[in-house]
Amino acid sequence: MQLDQNPFFRKTITPWYDSNFACWLLIWSMVLVFCFAVGGVIVAGDDPRLARHIWFPLLLAGLSGFLVVKVYVRLNNRINNE
Repeated sequence: MQLDQNPFFRKTITPWYDSNFACWLLIWSMVLVFCFAVGGVIVAGDDPRLARHIWFPLLLAGLSGFLVVKVYVRLNNRINNE
């Protein structure tokens, strides 16, 4: 008798770095990085000597914001599929 390779009761095991706690921790840390980057944009915008370096905090804010949205969508899909 052949065993079913994919029984419906078998749950997939998620790694620790993709657990709900780790995703929420990543989201909150990236929110802090986003706030730090917005502060950098404000400081660089006020000082004319730093205006040419405003690209770095803008890049940091964009990447952290993108990561927050991406991980939140992953968590939302996981919660809706359970």
